[in-house]
Amino acid sequence: MSKKKVLLPILALSFCLSAEAQFIEQGGQEKISKGDWYVGVGGGFHTNFMRYSDLDEDYYPDSKNLNSGVFNVFFQYEFGNKRQFAIRPEIAFLRRGGKLVNIRSNEPDFYELEGIEDIHYTLKSRYVDIRVPLIYNFLDADSKIRPYVYIAPALGFATKGTIRMQEDYVDGSYYGYGMDLSKANMAGVYFSGSIGVGAKYQFEIAGNTFFVGLEADYELGFTDTYGGKEKDGEAVVNPDLVEIGWSKPSYELEGTRKFSGIEIKATLGVPFSVFKKKAAPASTRVAVTPAPQPKPEPVVKEKPCYTLEEINDMMLRGEPVEGKTICAIDAINFDFGKSTIKRESHDYLNNLANTLIRTNAKIEVKGHTDNVGTEEFNMKLSKDRAKAVMDYLISRGVNKSKLTYSYYGMSRPLTTNDTEEGRTMNRRVEFEILK
Repeated sequence: MSKKKVLLPILALSFCLSAEAQFIEQGGQEKISKGDWYVGVGGGFHTNFMRYSDLDEDYYPDSKNLNSGVFNVFFQYEFGNKRQFAIRPEIAFLRRGGKLVNIRSNEPDFYELEGIEDIHYTLKSRYVDIRVPLIYNFLDADSKIRPYVYIAPALGFATKGTIRMQEDYVDGSYYGYGMDLSKANMAGVYFSGSIGVGAKYQFEIAGNTFFVGLEADYELGFTDTYGGKEKDGEAVVNPDLVEIGWSKPSYELEGTRKFSGIEIKATLGVPFSVFKKKAAPASTRVAVTPAPQPKPEPVVKEKPCYTLEEINDMMLRGEPVEGKTICAIDAINFDFGKSTIKRESHDYLNNLANTLIRTNAKIEVKGHTDNVGTEEFNMKLSKDRAKAVMDYLISRGVNKSKLTYSYYGMSRPLTTNDTEEGRTMNRRVEFEILK
């Protein structure tokens, strides 16, 4: 077995071992974040080369690539703590083959006597591939640009195509023949593997993360593409060529013919969340029960703020929540010095949106910052962040009439700004439930 034949299996094993090592390095006990599903399309350029194991290089001295477009549709699932792994089942449509040129050029007298400029043989076969790229992404999940590497086993099915043998003469004329491909000329199934690199640009629209990517790979064919009838001597050539002595009525080939190539394409991924229906608001009808007899209630000291889970529990128990504040320290994060909400904050905001949709609660979004930067910069930053949170809740189906926002910059710290821990608590978003 050649070195090339074992290259891709070794790379596949290395990919799996690196995935396991990455998980162990990250602690092994961490909770794996929920993965992301995408549906997408891709398209680009594929150049293919025919490799023969048994070919008279004096008779067939030169071989050229066959260039083709490639189009694919795919599903992609990203998973892992940083969504660093992905699997992308896809169906691809392309052509494979090649071109042998300068046939019999080792007989210059024959070319000169016949006035021949070139003799060439061209094979073009259409394929439908089933591919399963296994991807490793670099950088964090919320990075704008994420480079990646991948390996991709592929199972191809030959459909229609053509072969053509032609003589081109010096005077511009030509002679030859062409015919449709059949199982006599091409094996029906083809297996290959690819290794590639790429990079994708991630962007958000209405709270959903899309991506566009550019990638390139090298493909190595593993299986022989000669048809069965060619190998057992049953293939029949063009009868006209038999009559003029060009060929025998049938032929038997030896060796193998395999394909290899390079592919460059662009991709577009659309998240499944785009197609999900937004939850309908829950009914606001309240059952009326007889008022209980008043009882002395213990005096409970009011907390400065509550978690979202505590507010939900109070609502379920029928306790009033108006005037209370929901604190979201560490739950809502932004890029440094920006108002872009990080993806890890989406789950919390989605839960808050569901609470507002199914209840009559109205809230005021309050933006705060730490004391890093000028007062004017922090005031504008707290405004932009509060508005970004409100806009996100609206995009998740919350009625705009239930929302308002305010901003205070660094004027209302919860604690000291002299430590990193204190500054983390002070750059926060709060939600006050309105009366």
